[in-house]
Parts: sequence; structure tokens; C-alpha cells
Amino acid sequence: MEKLINLDQVSELAPGVYWVGAGTKTFLSRNSFLRIFKGNGVTGTLLIDPGPTNDFDSLSQKVAAVLPGGLAKINLAFINHQDPDVLGVLPTLAKLNPKLTVIATEDTWRLANLNGMSKTNFRAVDRVQGQKVVLPTGHKLQFVPTPFCHFRGACMVYDLESRILFTGDLFGGIAASGLHAQEENWAGIKAFHQLYMPSNEAIRLAVQKIRQLDPAPLALMPQHGGLIRGELLETLMQRLEGLQVGLDIITSLSSKLPALIAALNEMVTAAKSILGDAETHKIMGFFKPDGSYPSLFSLNSDEQVNDIKGEPLEAVEALLRMFLRFANEEQKALLRPKLLLILLQHELPPFDFLINQEEDGMMELSPADF
Repeated sequence: MEKLINLDQVSELAPGVYWVGAGTKTFLSRNSFLRIFKGNGVTGTLLIDPGPTNDFDSLSQKVAAVLPGGLAKINLAFINHQDPDVLGVLPTLAKLNPKLTVIATEDTWRLANLNGMSKTNFRAVDRVQGQKVVLPTGHKLQFVPTPFCHFRGACMVYDLESRILFTGDLFGGIAASGLHAQEENWAGIKAFHQLYMPSNEAIRLAVQKIRQLDPAPLALMPQHGGLIRGELLETLMQRLEGLQVGLDIITSLSSKLPALIAALNEMVTAAKSILGDAETHKIMGFFKPDGSYPSLFSLNSDEQVNDIKGEPLEAVEALLRMFLRFANEEQKALLRPKLLLILLQHELPPFDFLINQEEDGMMELSPADF
């Protein structure tokens, strides 16, 4: 059992290493990390993946709890890539401390500095000899590029003293139930990677680089989901090495058609149990041909799917969105996790609208919007 941790407070993960993230109160949690270095009569600070603007108050409170002067005393900030959930608060940090130095790849900084940071000090990982640096305190950092996981300029940072590897989106997951990952986190990690990683080849290259680190990491700390330690570290590396994601899934769907049809029929059954037979019958009626257009599905008399016509993912997405459109809020809360679980059980890609819980239906605009 995981030790109960108050996610409203900073958590010390190792000497001088602190979790200062937003916790697991949201479906896609955000992890930010503060490293305080002390040595040779010098103190330095490194903030890793600072987080989105929505997390500023939480970040500020947690950093101030362990660092006198708070965010204004951050010397260095490292960003894995340029997404807003990684660097949203970075422009504010640069204003609080004009001497702040940002560390990232050149590909990442090319986009990051468009957020009003063109005058901010920047050090490119690409120009670091051997991709290792010794800080004035004597501590060593190693930069580990992970191209296309999920951005071409993504890069991890390895703290050689604590032996903690900060992995960015790699090993990230959704629906984490605690700060430290357990076996049950795998479903959320799998779904996250299938959605956001472009190919298994990119993941395998990244895992290979992790295996080559010397000394080997004791912990992997992603920007989303649970923090990974112990035997689970090797287990998850092995699973990700064999996981089809992104384009792998799209290009191999023809071989998965029987599984997709089986999953669809399970989802129709799930819809009936929540929406009722009459409402589900009405929804399935939209997918029956009327002579004016080809049907997306071939259905039998019991409204079970026999075949999928056209592009499989588009057809499945259309049906799932229709289920949600005709569901009330209480039914949606029951239906979304059931649909997502069925997809994962059949090793099929989850759809982001099942995870992000976006509003269903058509966008409506009023004259005031123009």
C-alpha cells in the first residue's frame, strides 16, 4: 500500500528533490519537480517542467515551503518540450527572476520563446559536450534526448546523484490514484501512450537510452501520472517496448477488425444497460442505410455489428459520440469509463474525447462571438 501523501503539500522524494506538482485531483495530473543543489559553498535551484498557468498558485505555495524566497529564487528551469502544460508558468518565472536560465533542446526553445521569453537566458542541450554538465555545486546532470516522444525535440534530464530520471511525457499516464505508481497504473499509462506517442519505434529508442544510463536510474518521474520506482520500473519499460501506439495502431487496424467488431458489440450492450433499449435502438437507427447513403456498419436483426464499412476508427468514433450525445450527465459519467475499459481490454486505441471529457455535440456560436 502506498503511504498516504497530502498532495496539497510539497513532498520530498529524495534528499534535495521535491515534488511540487498539482497532484491527482484531475484526470491528467501534472508533476513538477524542484531540485535544490548545495555544495562547494554554493546553493543552486532547478525547476523541472514548471507546469501550466492554472497551477501557478499551487506551485508557488509548494516551492515557498522549502525554498526561502520562493519562485523568485529559481536559478534554472528545465523543460522537456514546449507544450503549455509544461511551460505555462515559465514567462512568469522569467519576470520574477530576470536572471533565470532555461535549459531545453533548440527545437523546444524555438517554440517556447514565442511565449514572450525572447530575452530570457537560454542554454541549449544540443550544445552540451557529451550531454553532461557539472554544476558549480559539484552535482552532475545528464541530458537524454528522446526524439518524437512525443515531440521531436523532447529531452529527459538525469540527476546522477539521486539517480532520478525526469522523463517528461514518456511513462506518463492518466487517471493516477496516487503520487507513486502501482501495477494498476498500467492501464492509464498504456492509454496515454497510445494517444500521444507517434510510434513504437520512438519509444523503443528512448527505452534503449534509459537502459544505457550508468548508473542505472532508481526512479522514473514523468510529468503526468504516478512516479515509478522499484520492480515496476523494469516492468513498465518492457511493456512499453512492445506497445503499439499512434501510427502503429492506425496502420494495423485491418488485422484488428475482428477485435474492433467484438468491442463494438460490447459497447452497444453497455449502452443498452445505461441508456436503455429504446434509446439505444433509436441511436443505432442513425447507422442503418436508407438508400441515400452507405451505412457505416453492417448490422444484424439484433443490432449487433457484423462488419465495419469505410475507415474503422472514424466509424467507431461516430457511434461512441452518438451514444454520449443522447446521454444525460449522469449517464455520461457511467458510460465513458465503460467504453474506455472495453477498448483497452481489446487492446484498441482509446479516443481522446473519452479521456478529456470534452463537451459532446455540435459547437454553437451566437452573433456575439463574431
